[in-house]
Amino acid sequence: MRNLEDELFPSTPGKVKIERAHAISRQFHRCFASTSTMFLWALFLIALTASYLSFQSFVDTSSKYFHASWGGMHWERQIRNSAQPRRQNGYSVLVTGASGFVGSHVSLALRRRGDGVVGLDNFNSYYDPSLKKARKALLSSHSIFIVEGDINDSRLLAKLFDVVPFTHVLHLAAQAGVRYAIENPASYVHSNIAGLVTLLEACKSADPQPSIVWASSSSVYGLNDKVPFSELDRTDQPASLYAATKKAGEEITHTYNHIYGLSITGLRFFTVYGPWGRPDMAYFSFTRNILQGKPITVYRGKDHVDLARDFTYIDDIVKGCLGALDTAEKSTGTGGKKRKPAQYRIYNLGNTSPVTVPNLVAILERHLKVKAKKNVVEMPGNGDVPFTHANISLARAELGYKPTTNLETGLKKFVKWYLSYYGYNPRGGHLVFFP
Repeated sequence: MRNLEDELFPSTPGKVKIERAHAISRQFHRCFASTSTMFLWALFLIALTASYLSFQSFVDTSSKYFHASWGGMHWERQIRNSAQPRRQNGYSVLVTGASGFVGSHVSLALRRRGDGVVGLDNFNSYYDPSLKKARKALLSSHSIFIVEGDINDSRLLAKLFDVVPFTHVLHLAAQAGVRYAIENPASYVHSNIAGLVTLLEACKSADPQPSIVWASSSSVYGLNDKVPFSELDRTDQPASLYAATKKAGEEITHTYNHIYGLSITGLRFFTVYGPWGRPDMAYFSFTRNILQGKPITVYRGKDHVDLARDFTYIDDIVKGCLGALDTAEKSTGTGGKKRKPAQYRIYNLGNTSPVTVPNLVAILERHLKVKAKKNVVEMPGNGDVPFTHANISLARAELGYKPTTNLETGLKKFVKWYLSYYGYNPRGGHLVFFP
């Protein structure tokens, strides 16, 4: 038997060394070849993965492009067609909040007199979006194109101004309502402040710069107890966050006017009402609840004083908006730089005839032919003010503004629209909704 040494060390060491060297070399080459193959396969897999990710990114980008709510040649063509004036020296107006209450009415008035109109609206759910969609359908039937988007979208705004050299911007988009601010304060900052700044940034950079008319609010008068409210009165005591954001808007617009030469007109609306109105407004919710046999809550001020509002019919507000647009001077900036001072104005748009809430209810009862079930309670500290009353002498003198519709006549028209839009079965005492 071979001893352990023979097992460990063969008798022909030279031959074994050579064979071992060849074997190691072959193993090394096989290993190297295998490693090279694996490396190549790894590179191939990496390249394949990268190609797939690039393709997927392209598909996602393309999908977003083709399915975006704005953009593309067809979209641009629709924008241009809608913005094209139909009368000599007509305007091209961008209306924000165009599917809102005031926005839809003014858009129709502009179109009917031959101006070009493009609407912008985000169709938020502050109140029933189906009403906004119905307004949009009405505008579409008059060849007014509505872009679904947000005023905080700077890319969208830049694109709109790139496609159309708007002569005017009517900025009506805002988070409305006094009491809702307690539930969702951030929405007021987002829309009424951040959104306004984003829009003004787009306007200052546009070439040409448009003239701007925008909706402030009578709520900026806040705790002011001097009546009627005049544009010269103090507005540094807001009673609600909504009022504070509108006051901030007035300061912001003044800044952009001063620095960039934007022509800006602010309109302080006083309690606008009428057909196609906002469901969160008292006259609207009162009508709904009265017809449904539900009680309505009527607030009363301190010492049992009835609340009063300067209710202003929508047609009168539309006339004020048109007057502001027609008398707006051109902006004086170019390329974001002011060449000379630009026009800056603020006006009250009201009816000048405040009516108490109990009288409002009595008028609705007459037109609806239904008695209201009233719960009279003290006004909570939610930001509402006890009264509003507009001094419109400045708007009358400079805009030719003259309201002609009293509350009795205006509510009659509203009730007629309400019953037509929602339907009502007097015998059943309930609403019949139509799609």
